[in-house]
Amino acid sequence: MDKLTTIINKVLTNIGLDAVEELRPEMDLRDDLQIDSISFAELIVHIDEEFGIDVNKEGQINTVGDIQQQLSL
Repeated sequence: MDKLTTIINKVLTNIGLDAVEELRPEMDLRDDLQIDSISFAELIVHIDEEFGIDVNKEGQINTVGDIQQQLSL
């Protein structure tokens, strides 16, 4: 989870938002974390580079929990 938090915080700070201290599975990427479509694409690229998996391949991801589920496959 630490790697995922680091990646999400990198994306958030790149768009001028504050980093989060804790991620919860129910956190919505768009509503709770304010990640827009461009930042979402950046997030997917960073996750793919770090974990070697396209988390968006199995369908749309909306929450932190969706990402965690894809990473656990």
